[in-house]
Amino acid sequence: MIPDKSRLMKLLLLRKDSKSVILSVCREMLKPGQQADLSTIAKILDMLNKVYQQHLEKEVLILAGEIPATDFNHAQVIVDQSEMYTHVFSEFEDNREIKYKFKVAVLIEYIRSLSQCNIPVQHYLYELIINILVRNNCFYQLHQFLQYHVLADSKPLACLMLSLEHVYAPAHQLALDMLQGPVFTVLCCLRNV
Repeated sequence: MIPDKSRLMKLLLLRKDSKSVILSVCREMLKPGQQADLSTIAKILDMLNKVYQQHLEKEVLILAGEIPATDFNHAQVIVDQSEMYTHVFSEFEDNREIKYKFKVAVLIEYIRSLSQCNIPVQHYLYELIINILVRNNCFYQLHQFLQYHVLADSKPLACLMLSLEHVYAPAHQLALDMLQGPVFTVLCCLRNV
């Protein structure tokens, strides 16, 4: 009934128990024939992550004892990364009708939105992008994403890259570079002590 997805999402975020509808709207925006443009998707992801960020900040304040737990509003709808992954992106990954470039663009937008809200990105989102790129033989783009830290270095990502060595030989060196970064930093810190 509301064709403007941004307006619809604002309304849904104000409603109690609307999480399933929010996830459904997110799924529909990505389906062929109903796809929203990337700028609309980015606005909606920003809305969701702003609420998520506020929720996380309140949790930290409660744990620190700065505000009482009774001030915590549990009625607000929170859509976290695991829910987006499970109910939106994993289904979206398997849909062969959706172009891989669109899938990657949406996932990069989601990661950008999380980073902009200072929310640490979970490794399974990076793995999803890598799997889509590998499945479509986009090794150059994968290499660029890793080299320029669009996909953040982590042990799980390094292990995934090591497992891809048989299909993309430079993956081994990328994984070693990923693992060397934190180890090298720790060794330098220990040497200065």
